[in-house]
Amino acid sequence: MIHVLIIEDEPAIARGLSLLITKNYPDFQVLGICKNGRDGLQKILEQKPELVFTDITMPVMNGLDMIEKVQKSQFHTRFVILTGYADFEYARKAIHLGVSDYLLKPIDLKTLDDILLSCLEQQKSETRLLQKEYLQCAVRSDKLSAGDPDFMNGFHCSFVFVFQGPLCSSVYGETIPDSRFRPLSPEILFQLEQEYPVYIHLLYGRHQNEQVYALVYASSDQPDLLSLAEKIQHLLSANTEDQESDIWLNTILARASDGSSVTDLIKDTYLFALFHNCFGSSSIKICSSVSDQKILISQEVKQLCAGISSSSDQDCFYHMIHSLITLENRKNISQFQLTADLRYYISAVIQNCHRDIVYPDVAEIVSTCYSYEELERELQYETDKICGFHSKTPGEELPSLARQVRNYLDRNFTQQITTKSFQDIFGYNEKYISTLFKSEFGISPSKYISELRLKMAKTLMQNNPDILTKDVAEMVGFSDAFYFSRVFKSHEGMSPSQFLKNLRKD
Repeated sequence: MIHVLIIEDEPAIARGLSLLITKNYPDFQVLGICKNGRDGLQKILEQKPELVFTDITMPVMNGLDMIEKVQKSQFHTRFVILTGYADFEYARKAIHLGVSDYLLKPIDLKTLDDILLSCLEQQKSETRLLQKEYLQCAVRSDKLSAGDPDFMNGFHCSFVFVFQGPLCSSVYGETIPDSRFRPLSPEILFQLEQEYPVYIHLLYGRHQNEQVYALVYASSDQPDLLSLAEKIQHLLSANTEDQESDIWLNTILARASDGSSVTDLIKDTYLFALFHNCFGSSSIKICSSVSDQKILISQEVKQLCAGISSSSDQDCFYHMIHSLITLENRKNISQFQLTADLRYYISAVIQNCHRDIVYPDVAEIVSTCYSYEELERELQYETDKICGFHSKTPGEELPSLARQVRNYLDRNFTQQITTKSFQDIFGYNEKYISTLFKSEFGISPSKYISELRLKMAKTLMQNNPDILTKDVAEMVGFSDAFYFSRVFKSHEGMSPSQFLKNLRKD
């Protein structure tokens, strides 16, 4: 609803304009009529209308002086001059004050219609931009205040979260984004908006291989959200470049509910994804509560791991891994459940071998595998390392390649590094290089890059405590300041702004 104030000292013109707007334009509400600029100024500052029709020549205070005082009060509204004069000086001053619309008396209906429609389109555009900025912040940050802002009033917001392949950790996603997962084009989004009564905002999620589509619609509308979510998943499946890699999509529809804030809905969806995103197969689900759910290790997994003994050799372990992977694949379980099961297996292997070693990051292993076959090979590799078996990874030149990759990352970690970078520069895919890199240095390339960036960030802030966080993020290679803050806090236990604040105290 656009609120209108009319400031005019001729009663017939003021009442006629008010009646025209009230009867013919349901998206506009006339707040009142004022007879001079002084009363108009007071009403504008009190009621904050989005649109003001004002005469120029009025008693007590003229229209141009009133507009100037409103602007000095740092309040922005759209002014339309009501005048029967074609005076150049008035026009020049009005232009200087930012007035761009004129309505000559007697009122021309076509001109009034053009002005109101233009105002309505401008408000829709501004509201849509504000909504997108707010929703993007809500997805990437947990620090928004409770409740939704005014520009969300009268709207419901639902979400379609789409994850391509395994749910990748945020650190991995920032350094090695998956360029294969292309979002829907603006042209396709526009077509979907025409088919369904919604605004669709494409947002950046918290993970490498994630797309978030915010669906904003009038509270009175009831669009077929499930149908829209299914169509988005279908279009994205057809949009995947690398069809031979058998990529799967997990789509989650989070529908708005009365009394639920946007931030609460987003938190619930990410928690739901953690418990329900399938590994190895596509799915589409509607988000529901998971507050009471627990991850339990099945008896079948425990029985397999109970077969580990001091006499277990490499072939025995490989057979056990194959049985474990076959079991998990058949159950079509979630990635979170799969990670818990494999962590149980790794723990059993380490306890059996009685070696003092660092536990491998099972969550990262799962999140970087795009098939059960690939996951089986990774488990074989980790088991070989834990038990001290001879590695089946061939090649005397491999440690040299890992050092070449490290040297390259040392020189280029502030640049954008993609999965394609490794193929283009070294002739091997990123997954293969990551395996070699971890074997040589005990850390994945993505985490190595993250550590280099965070070390540089702390140095920059220590040398210049007045530097802006967004400038630090950009200088060290993070494309998003919100994301940089999340990564920094997860590593340092405090936000970059708190880190800088402590430096200034010292």
